[in-house]
Amino acid sequence: MILRIIPVLMVIIPIIGFFYTPDPPSTASGLHSLAYFLFTIPWWGKILSIVIGILWIGSGNKNEETNG
Repeated sequence: MILRIIPVLMVIIPIIGFFYTPDPPSTASGLHSLAYFLFTIPWWGKILSIVIGILWIGSGNKNEETNG
């Protein structure tokens, strides 16, 4: 379940991060830390994250088609 959420977060959060920067999370949850990291990386890191997320989603859809 988490592996299906992470690539989507890698695409959506950096896009939002171009326009908004949140306060640091008060809890040390894994997804909170990932989301905060994606919000605060530089612009070139956000673009890289978006590309990796799209490739990850695309390769996952191709595998689902061949498996059933």
